[in-house]
Amino acid sequence: MRVEESVIIHRPVEDVFGFLKVRSNDAAWMTTVLESHWLDSAAADPDTPIELGRRGRMIMKLPGRRAEFIDEVTEYEPGRRIAHRTISGPIPLETACMCEPAGDSCRATVVGVAKLPGGVVGRLADPLVAGVIRRGFRADLARLKKLLELPRS
Repeated sequence: MRVEESVIIHRPVEDVFGFLKVRSNDAAWMTTVLESHWLDSAAADPDTPIELGRRGRMIMKLPGRRAEFIDEVTEYEPGRRIAHRTISGPIPLETACMCEPAGDSCRATVVGVAKLPGGVVGRLADPLVAGVIRRGFRADLARLKKLLELPRS
């Protein structure tokens, strides 16, 4: 199952991507994220280059419980795209955040691909789970937009 949502943010692409690539910012704009950080020794330095294979840890609140995910970077295009895949966690996920120019603003896009169990149960659950993820992405992108469009003092 694949879900994709976008929003126009009235900020330059560099500003939006600069915020998104900082792992500790995840909890500020993603409603289900309680904590997120890189696992390597350079995690405290936000200027550490992001490379393929770099691993991070995210604690999320899922219905009825907290869940830990360990993921790794699968794609990185500075200023444009960062993608991850779960290597440990309750649900196999692939996610990506992308930024592209939209006039003098930025189109921020979030993509999620979840691999649910197969069979009849999986096929029946796909539309329900996709709807939940889609609503979550829309809410997260609205939070991101509001956060990044706040007037600067």
